[in-house]
Amino acid sequence: MKKGRTFATVLAMLMALMMLAACSTPAPAATDAAAAAPAAQSAAASTETAKPVTITYFNTSAEVNSMFEEMFARYHELNPNVTIELIPTGVGEGQQEKLQSLYASGNAPTFMNVDPANVIEYQDNLLELTFETAPWMEQANDGVIDAGTFDGKILGVPFSVQGYGLLYNKRVVEEVIGASFDPSTINTQDALKTFLETFEAAGVPATMLHGANWSMGGHYLTLSYAVQGPATSDGTGFIDSLKAGTAKIEDSAIFQGYMDSLDILVQYNYNKADPLVGDYNADIQAFAQGKSATFFMGDWAWTSMTALENIDTEYGYLPIPWSNDASAYGNSQVVMVLPKFNAIDKSQNTPEQQQAAIDVLEWMLTQPEGQQFFLDAGFSMPYKNVRSDVEYNTMTQSIATYASQGKTINLGCFSYITGDAWTQTGNLMLQYISGAIDRQGLADGINAYWRGIQ
Repeated sequence: MKKGRTFATVLAMLMALMMLAACSTPAPAATDAAAAAPAAQSAAASTETAKPVTITYFNTSAEVNSMFEEMFARYHELNPNVTIELIPTGVGEGQQEKLQSLYASGNAPTFMNVDPANVIEYQDNLLELTFETAPWMEQANDGVIDAGTFDGKILGVPFSVQGYGLLYNKRVVEEVIGASFDPSTINTQDALKTFLETFEAAGVPATMLHGANWSMGGHYLTLSYAVQGPATSDGTGFIDSLKAGTAKIEDSAIFQGYMDSLDILVQYNYNKADPLVGDYNADIQAFAQGKSATFFMGDWAWTSMTALENIDTEYGYLPIPWSNDASAYGNSQVVMVLPKFNAIDKSQNTPEQQQAAIDVLEWMLTQPEGQQFFLDAGFSMPYKNVRSDVEYNTMTQSIATYASQGKTINLGCFSYITGDAWTQTGNLMLQYISGAIDRQGLADGINAYWRGIQ
């Protein structure tokens, strides 16, 4: 179990970081990351004269596989003795199973971009980082290193801050309602339903659900755990009670409320005719082209939109209220989280490979040229030395606004939501939104899953 994680500190850091980004002046054009080449040389000083080494990187942020390919090619140009082979995964692919297979076959990646739960699962195989072996971690914003600390050991470092909720297309919304839209007005379940009905009456699909278990199980259902209370222990404590069999999820008013809200979203789903299609790229394109007013998705969607043409660029976020009490926790908040961590394997990679991975992470996360790849893709990075003139996309800016108002959901219990949980409970959620099981059947399946976890 993770210890020493100070989520209040992390959220305070995120608020400061993201509001700085949201209020900054426009950035100069910087699509060619090679422009900052001189700054990159110092990051890899320890590998420049070393013997040739090949390392591998396992990536679960599937929407940016090509970004990492370009990044690693550039690093190799600067450091010819270091070859980085990307192990990509696809959107919706069995990422957890793939990582398990790599370890089982003795081919563990040298370093990896994985979920917090993966760090917990593989922590005995991971290299502990220290400020002596990786002094560049001093560049991380306050709380960030605490977030990657597991059982007192620094095992992971993030590259981005992300958020999710009910994404809305500003142009579509304001064209239909005929006025400027204030997202703070959607703070009750009835308000959400009335809002969505407005679009249906105008002949515009009101919302979109992505039919994938990671979206329904990892993101939507997780709200039922996280909103049990603002402390991480509220969410993890609830999950522990489900594991022990001392609680049933159907007895939670919060779970029932979120399922009521889900029923509303299902009713107005753009993908209602085929709710399990799960085509991420098609959903992203349809939403970007204004074919639905809202979309349950995270701000990482922007990284996939940047390659599309003739799309809208102004977006914002709405909470998904679970009750009609506007003051209830979760009804006015959206999620903000450090969703991924970079970790280094120590069990199947040599000390030379481990050191090469540390050097690459320094360049990726704290050197201007490495950072620019992430910035060009639209990521907000939690590091002190990120360019101050960056203007982030409107999705990230919307999350920043909620953060500045203290309206974010603590997703600390996310670490309990393993890939297996996403798959198992997410598949149950897919059955529910397709009408294959009723709510009690969903609850029975979720209870059985957690009781089976030791």
